[in-house]
Amino acid sequence: IQPKSDSEIVFTSKALWEKFDGKTKEVSGFVEVDPGNLRGDVELEVVVDLASFDTGMKKRNQHMRENHLETDEFPQAVFRGGKVLRAEPASLAPGDHGTLVLVGNLDLHGVKKDYEVTLEVERRTDGSLRIRGEFPVMLPDHQIERPQKLIVKLAEKQDVKIDLLARPQP
Repeated sequence: IQPKSDSEIVFTSKALWEKFDGKTKEVSGFVEVDPGNLRGDVELEVVVDLASFDTGMKKRNQHMRENHLETDEFPQAVFRGGKVLRAEPASLAPGDHGTLVLVGNLDLHGVKKDYEVTLEVERRTDGSLRIRGEFPVMLPDHQIERPQKLIVKLAEKQDVKIDLLARPQP
């Protein structure tokens, strides 16, 4: 998984009267999986540069980085996974799609927490894997102070969407 490529992480933040997305393509990592046996071991590591998230507003980006994500102290979020709970189908031929449910650990803001994530996986004919999924992250679970604008606080839950392209190593 290469930074500034075809991978992207998006979080959606909601308040009573406002909703916005934060996006980044500064995503790296790797996935090791046998497409012929999806129910076997899967090793996944996704590293996100938190200071690269862009919400579309310079001041909001600065406030988020300095006051909530504290990117000087916690520059990255890292998701490591691998325990497969379910895989349908059990194997993927080139051009096939499937679903993996796995347990992984998210290290965010210095706090590690396990998440169960459902991933849609496409095995492309060029050998790459397209991996997409969505899961909620609760700010208090990672000791992140909830941002507030005037008297309106954002929800504790942030929806995180992943869209990764993992290419085979040469």
